[in-house]
Amino acid sequence: MGGEMMKPPSMAAGVALLLAIAVAFMATTTTTAEAVAACNPAQLTPCAGPALFGGPVPPACCAQLRAQQACLCGYARSPNYGSYIRSPNAARLFAVCRLPMPRCS
Repeated sequence: MGGEMMKPPSMAAGVALLLAIAVAFMATTTTTAEAVAACNPAQLTPCAGPALFGGPVPPACCAQLRAQQACLCGYARSPNYGSYIRSPNAARLFAVCRLPMPRCS
């Protein structure tokens, strides 16, 4: 061992170390990670018709609004989804689903 040089870590070892650090970080921020993972505007498609045109609100819409409540302010700030969250029909969706309108700062 006296004259041997240490080999640099392999690429696989470096990737494994980075993954271990990421997993440890995610374990300490589970609530935030879960909230971010739950944000998927595509899952709000059952709300699209009622939000755009009115009409009956399907139970699947209410279920997705409840599941994504933590995401709604992010959607409201988005140039792609903001107008839907702030529309008069959206206010009706929240009322029908018995959910509070998001108050975003």
